[in-house]
Amino acid sequence: MGRLIYLVGASGVGKDTLLAAARQRYPEWIVAHRYVTRESGASENSVALTPEEFLARQRAGLFALSWEAHGLYYGLGIELDAWLSRDRVVLVNGSRRALPSARARFGAALTPVVMTASDEVLRGRLRRRGREDETEIESRLARHRELRDALPEVPRLDNGGPLDGTLVALERLVDGEVMA
Repeated sequence: MGRLIYLVGASGVGKDTLLAAARQRYPEWIVAHRYVTRESGASENSVALTPEEFLARQRAGLFALSWEAHGLYYGLGIELDAWLSRDRVVLVNGSRRALPSARARFGAALTPVVMTASDEVLRGRLRRRGREDETEIESRLARHRELRDALPEVPRLDNGGPLDGTLVALERLVDGEVMA
């Protein structure tokens, strides 16, 4: 059985950037796309669906895992099962809310990881991204601190510095080294 590296973290912490870099550096790993009911961003590996398309696929059993957050539907396709059954390392941009369902669905194959960065780094990224006003940025930072302090048993991956360092830390995690 393969391993499912399930990244969770606040918006702007760099999950999609890390996944894109991992795809380039480690072609033997599979970076799974998400199905989302909004248009895909430039750095995001997702398939845009209308809410009607999403719900039809959900009813058809085409998602290994699905959840709703921020007024949107998100799903991970059943292709995960095929990849894991072939002993592949699969990386996904997950959700903390869906983590209990992910644990139940994938069991020992699942390795959840909390991505972090300092508030200052995250604030700067959110401002540069330009999708949120200052009130929304502060709300996202509060959620980031809540997530950072939650799940003490889950390994942390600091993405506040150079991306290359985060990739090296991710490789160690994939290789089974315990992260603090």
